[in-house]
Amino acid sequence: MRAVMKRVLSAWVIAAGLLPLTVGAEPRPDPYDSGTDDFVDTRRSLRDRDWTQALAHLETISRQNPEVIDRSEYHNLMGYTLRHLGPDRLDKAISHYQEALRIDPTHIQAREYLGQAYLTLNRIDLAQEQLKRIEATCLSQTCEPWQSLNQAILARQGRH
Repeated sequence: MRAVMKRVLSAWVIAAGLLPLTVGAEPRPDPYDSGTDDFVDTRRSLRDRDWTQALAHLETISRQNPEVIDRSEYHNLMGYTLRHLGPDRLDKAISHYQEALRIDPTHIQAREYLGQAYLTLNRIDLAQEQLKRIEATCLSQTCEPWQSLNQAILARQGRH
């Protein structure tokens, strides 16, 4: 019964135009994945935990290809990189995640990372809001971004 309700709800949401048809259809690349897009060198640096080099790659990409700043994945990776560069860059990281979500509200990885950033600020309420939005996009609690953020929230609350 619950599965039927989810299908009916998702059909209604899509028909109503509340979410684009790509919900759940286009998986997002992991920030460490090698990928084959403009961000290969950035992802390699992220995989190596070389945050400074990842930032340099993103800055080079945006200078050489200015239209990249209109892509949600650029802002997601920039937010991810800045968040790992330290707490003094957390506000900028959050701004990039928010821009990624302005461009593509279904970008669940940006939602997960925004939730993680909110947890760094001890804003569990805002992290939980992102968790709810991830669940609405995934149409379940089984997708990896939901599980990861949920675990982080539980750990922050001391219920892990």
